[in-house]
Amino acid sequence: MSIERLSNELILYGVEQKMQDLYIYFLNESASVYYRKDQKMVPFENELSVETAQQLIARFKYLGEMDVGEKRKAQLGAISYPLENRQQRLRLSTVGDYRGKESLVIRFLHDLKNESVDYFFTEDARLIAQNILQKSGLYLFSGPTGSGKTTFMYHLAQKMKGQVITIEDPVEIEEPNFLQLQTNDKIQQTYDQLIKLSLRHRPDILIIGEIRDTLTAKAAIRAALTGHKVFATIHAKGVAETKNRLIDLVGESSELDNCLMGVIYQELFLDVKGNTKALLSYQFFEGERAHKSWEDAYAEIIRLGEIQ
Repeated sequence: MSIERLSNELILYGVEQKMQDLYIYFLNESASVYYRKDQKMVPFENELSVETAQQLIARFKYLGEMDVGEKRKAQLGAISYPLENRQQRLRLSTVGDYRGKESLVIRFLHDLKNESVDYFFTEDARLIAQNILQKSGLYLFSGPTGSGKTTFMYHLAQKMKGQVITIEDPVEIEEPNFLQLQTNDKIQQTYDQLIKLSLRHRPDILIIGEIRDTLTAKAAIRAALTGHKVFATIHAKGVAETKNRLIDLVGESSELDNCLMGVIYQELFLDVKGNTKALLSYQFFEGERAHKSWEDAYAEIIRLGEIQ
């Protein structure tokens, strides 16, 4: 089987089975290929030789406009992979270990129109949407990798009127009704620079893919302080930890207190029927100051017998 045909087979299977990630890596001098879906690891049915796996990694790097010859440094890329009747958006990540063995992780970025966000408590999702609709300011979304943060932000933005600008690294979900910008350090298109640029377009909603450093955190706060509605993801382990993480980045909380309107934390679980659902906790700092702690949300689905 040709490398191109094998690539098509791997991606098509991942799309059809709604996989989240595809891994190609080397362990004990052999190649391992498996998928991730809902916290489960699913091995690829056919064994691949080391040479074939290396050729696969090289092909995806080439398609993602990454440096094919560089096998030591971590690299990121994104592609719209052509299938028979559609294109599948993929996010690529490679890294080499101390032996020079390179691994590849492919994230399947499923189309928003085909994505359904199911919740254990739909009233929580409605309450969050109502609160965000009322006030401009900064709204932080946190949760583990692959927990649906970007999908939830996009769904909320779709419900609201006006211009939406997204800034991501890379663009994860293609949405033709949004103005989507992608960072590129080679030409100084950093998060900070793109946030400044986007404000000149006066967006009704600004979505920042991830707050990773002090510069981006301060830029997001400045945007919110000028009266914009800003959605941003940040890695943290809960609602309180999310706010504290941003304070750690900016060094003080006075400006943050003036613009932070809400924090939403979510994780994905399998319900008793084997379906993936999001569990939400949240805290809002204006109006009715609605809140639900993660401990209360989790205890409730346990009590109701909603989780496996």
